[in-house]
Amino acid sequence: MSRTAVCMDLPGRGEREQGRDRHAPQGPGTSGAGTAARPAGGGSPRRSVAPAAVALAALLLPALFPPGLLAREDSARLVLQKSAGPRKTRLYVVKKGEFITGIFRSQLGDEPVPIALIRQLNPEIRNLNRIYPGQQIVLPIRETAGQPVSAPGEDRKTKAPPRQYTVQEGDSISRIILAELEVAPENVLVTYRQLRRLNPDITDLSQLTAGQLLNLPPGPVRADWPTADPLPTVVLPPEPAPAERPDKVAPVTERQLGIIRPIISRMKGSLTSAGSYFIPLKDNAQVTIDCSLIPVVELDDGSTVLLDFGNRLSPSLKALISQAWTNYSFLAADELGDDLGALQGIIRRSRNYTMSRVNTPLTLTAKPEVLVFPDWIIAAKRAVGGMLYRQGLFLLGANEQPLPRGAAAFLEKSGLIITEVSEGAAQTLSAAPPPPPAILDLRGLTGIALAEGLLKSLDAAPERNVPIVVFEQAKDGFNLSITVDLLVRKGEKRYLIHTKRLPDQFVRILKEQGSETVFLRENAPRRALIEELLPRLDIPVSFGHFSFRIPEEGVRPRLIATFPALRSTVAGEPLYLFDFDLSPDTTTLLQGRLKGRMAKY
Repeated sequence: MSRTAVCMDLPGRGEREQGRDRHAPQGPGTSGAGTAARPAGGGSPRRSVAPAAVALAALLLPALFPPGLLAREDSARLVLQKSAGPRKTRLYVVKKGEFITGIFRSQLGDEPVPIALIRQLNPEIRNLNRIYPGQQIVLPIRETAGQPVSAPGEDRKTKAPPRQYTVQEGDSISRIILAELEVAPENVLVTYRQLRRLNPDITDLSQLTAGQLLNLPPGPVRADWPTADPLPTVVLPPEPAPAERPDKVAPVTERQLGIIRPIISRMKGSLTSAGSYFIPLKDNAQVTIDCSLIPVVELDDGSTVLLDFGNRLSPSLKALISQAWTNYSFLAADELGDDLGALQGIIRRSRNYTMSRVNTPLTLTAKPEVLVFPDWIIAAKRAVGGMLYRQGLFLLGANEQPLPRGAAAFLEKSGLIITEVSEGAAQTLSAAPPPPPAILDLRGLTGIALAEGLLKSLDAAPERNVPIVVFEQAKDGFNLSITVDLLVRKGEKRYLIHTKRLPDQFVRILKEQGSETVFLRENAPRRALIEELLPRLDIPVSFGHFSFRIPEEGVRPRLIATFPALRSTVAGEPLYLFDFDLSPDTTTLLQGRLKGRMAKY
């Protein structure tokens, strides 16, 4: 067979840029892709393209792409490719629950099939979105070098293994595809998807490093396609140039992108501002975007936003992209002048995220009660893995310092991603906090064991099972001693802590000797025991709700933490006793703010 192809290059495109390439995902529904389906009968002899075919293409192009379609300023290129000739086909019987796009994807793999071809092979199906079980659908059979390609699911053990290529300094995925594999520009998308399948461990093919091993197809990819005649180019008249149009258009700078990149990356999205980005359209057209002029934002919900800083995309071209891809949208120059405005525009065009001004503080945890005061919040509409994504944006004033590293770590572990913005740039987190201090754990202790551990934390040095003389032979005519559970010495005074009540006569005699007897209920609740014991030992203790804020001074707080606790004092230093669990992250938040020791009971 012969293949007739038409390539339409927009005016002033220039030579192909050697940069990182990003590719649009599989087309929605049954929309076409950026490459033509493989023609059948690849072994037939080559023929040159008849002049009539070029003339026909020139007549068809104005209908397909109206005059306002052309992208300006060397920022985008359209490629249109048509195929003609007999094609080998096979029948497929629809199963229950299947739909047309799923059938073509499962039977023909990731390589897209144009919707025009689907309709051509199945003219009796009026609505491709309405198929029923038992219905027969005609599928194309792809061929390589005259030999049919195995359908998905067939045994692939006989295929040759991929060959390995060592990435060189300055290599990019586009250079490897176009130079190393000698792939024609119209077949770049198919090859890129093939490389992704061969290299599942490489998450981003646009970020290759020298020395990295890359799996390539066992033979030149061009062998998979019949050799075609050179694509005739139809030159269309250029659009009128602006009155003061510079010779060269400056690429978008990182300063223009401002806070967009770090915030989008923290949303597990990406911002591509170099290389080319390919967008397949219907009828085998393809748009190539120069990302240095029109950066592309991709969010993890599938939304894609083109940042058109120079208003280079014409309304017709944007309409054409939107018709093929419902998840694509655009931001014009007037929406990109302000960092926050640009970010709001991106989030508004996403499927799963919202961005709103915060008027009331967010309650992050109940114990301790942590209130956070971000200026803006980016939140997901749907929870993933039981967690609802939230990112808080803090706009710092001229003299404001970032949150302490421990506080920021606590907020992020509690489910709030933190981004602080100062002078139009996102601030990096400060140095890692010191390890949290050891916290005395009194949980699980009751009675005399709890009292002993508590007194040790207060440096009271309790003594266990100490014999105390009540009557002496020389003085009273006989000897009598008791063994107290705990003995605490404070100067010349002694405190005898006992879990059994002593006779009143013994208590009076011991008091005359300078010993204060303290009865301790063995089964008393822990908090009640602490509040009863310490005052008897002349150690102050009180229960309350204690707060601190970050920053400590200033009109506007960014974080306020309030926690219930018992507070005592030892050698002028406070001891905070908590009856709730203190995780390492909570301890890190409180560390350095309480100016004292901490214990759990």
